[in-house]
Amino acid sequence: MDYDREKRRQVERRRQREKKRRRGKRIRFVIFLLVAIVIGFLSFGAMKNLMMSSGEEPVLTGETITVTIPEGASTADIANILKENKLIKNAFMFRLSSKIDGFDGKYQQGTYEIDKGLTQTQIMELLQTGVVFNELKITVPEGFTTKQIAARAEEMGICTAEEFIQECNTGTFDFEFLKNLPDREFKLEGYLFPDTYYIEEETTAHDLIQAMLKRFEQMYTKEYQDAVAASGYTLDELVTIGSVIEKEIKVDEERPRAAGVIYNRLNDGMPLQVDATVLYAMGIVKEDITTVDLQYDSPYNTYKVTGLPIGPISNPGELSLKAALYPEENNYIYYVVEAKGQNNHIFCETYDEFLKAKANYKASGN
Repeated sequence: MDYDREKRRQVERRRQREKKRRRGKRIRFVIFLLVAIVIGFLSFGAMKNLMMSSGEEPVLTGETITVTIPEGASTADIANILKENKLIKNAFMFRLSSKIDGFDGKYQQGTYEIDKGLTQTQIMELLQTGVVFNELKITVPEGFTTKQIAARAEEMGICTAEEFIQECNTGTFDFEFLKNLPDREFKLEGYLFPDTYYIEEETTAHDLIQAMLKRFEQMYTKEYQDAVAASGYTLDELVTIGSVIEKEIKVDEERPRAAGVIYNRLNDGMPLQVDATVLYAMGIVKEDITTVDLQYDSPYNTYKVTGLPIGPISNPGELSLKAALYPEENNYIYYVVEAKGQNNHIFCETYDEFLKAKANYKASGN
């Protein structure tokens, strides 16, 4: 009996020791977890302070980025928008800071003009205000001409159409790419870069033109400058080719192919015979031109002049300009819209193929 009792006591002591060991293990784990959390917060704070202090002091640069926060945008969406515009360095840190600092869910939709010198916290505070700058916006689509932009500026109450055109032709704009432009009716045609511009009520024709030329300058990267230098053409000639592509071609993947057609015709000494140049010369817009239209006397009419027109016939977007710089190498000499009401083209190597495609196009309207 005594032996059994002692054995039970030993078992009970072992059970108590095991229980105490497990309890101690849990306590140590909880302590470790608390320490880890504290260290994590301290590390995050240190990292945040480091990121905030390394080159992000709240010193206004005068350089601003226009950012639109759409309705219903999440903090993750906003972080990505800011990261894409290089206003913050790390989207994850922005999201984490938003939660810790109590900003998450408080950001307001709108269009903000954010100085590049603002810190992350200042940007967070700004995006909570919902106070957007009072500028209006004017949208210039790809392929708009100077006259069309002038008309839109007049609609917006910026200036009269005549004032806009006059400023384009006689205003002083200090951009390297504008040097040595030839005399023509619309001097800056091709360089008024299509985009959406935010303007103040006191914006003048000069201000708007300056902004559009500045956008062209931003688009015209070192890569493109090198491509122009290697092309054998001047920038103005390439902008002219880009403007033709913009007016003629609506399907993006066809732009480099159409550029190949233009270069093939130029290299073969063939007239370009581009309908869009005739319509530009006449100052009208319509789907089909007549044989009478083709006789219109103008340095822009590529049915009557050899080579390129005297200048651009529209203000092209980057895709058309890129197509002019990097044309597709092909043997096509002609292109025809496949059918009325469509935008895609049939590309042809021979005149017989062209006649057949043209007949099919005309028949598609019956």
